[in-house]
Amino acid sequence: MSRNVAGIAGVGLLSAAVLGGVFAWACPMAYLLITEGALTAGWTTPWVWTARPSKDPGAALCATLVFAAGTAVITVRGSP
Repeated sequence: MSRNVAGIAGVGLLSAAVLGGVFAWACPMAYLLITEGALTAGWTTPWVWTARPSKDPGAALCATLVFAAGTAVITVRGSP
């Protein structure tokens, strides 16, 4: 569960850096909708980390990278 929270938080931080704090919810919601479509189509990529098994290292790496990118971008750029 912490992998999913970190990944969605990273998406939210990236969204806040691009769209502003008021619309920071938009990209995490879009990610979850896109993920739902990918799951229905039978995708097994690690980028759909919310649906991967808990011990999947690829999903953990993807979620960690998204969180790190979100943290770095919001630290350097801030929220408009």
